[in-house]
Amino acid sequence: MKNIILLHGRWPEKIDGSFIADIPLCNPTNEANWMGLTKKRLEEQGYKVTCPIITDVWKAQYEQWKEELDRVLIDDDTILVGHSAGGYTVLRYLGETGKRVRKVILVAPGAPGMNRDDCPLLPHEEEFYSYPITPRLQSQIKDGVVVFVSNDWDFILRAVETYKKELGARVVRLDDYGHFSFLIKEFPELFKEIEES
Repeated sequence: MKNIILLHGRWPEKIDGSFIADIPLCNPTNEANWMGLTKKRLEEQGYKVTCPIITDVWKAQYEQWKEELDRVLIDDDTILVGHSAGGYTVLRYLGETGKRVRKVILVAPGAPGMNRDDCPLLPHEEEFYSYPITPRLQSQIKDGVVVFVSNDWDFILRAVETYKKELGARVVRLDDYGHFSFLIKEFPELFKEIEES
């Protein structure tokens, strides 16, 4: 049985004045958003799917993300999917632990050295993105790295070029997904990519 880990990104403490923890749609297991719906559909196909939830994600340090990943099974038949900061996190985690996986899928990923003139820094962001992503990670990912990107911020588009150059990532460009927020209800391209792996 293939093992799938879906890891959400970092988001601000509040959206339109409401605390993020109080917005049910932001829960990565909620079937009303693309991550929760992907989880449900994969489980219906017999996959084991885990969506770790990072508490207080807007201010969490990398070590908190690592602790959550340490709690789940990650083996050589695992497909790791990381959205935004979650994409960078899964690569850093692999680099630090030396674990091997089947595939890594990055969705609008962040990267070290991002220039975010158009967005304020979240707490611990400089520390959070301190691990260098290097080509040696390729040897730990059997079926390679795939990156989904859309009409996103410039710093995300630059991050995609980093992963293409350093990891030989295959880039899939989609229209009108923006930063793949949880306001998007369906992401069939991700489901298909996992199912075909």
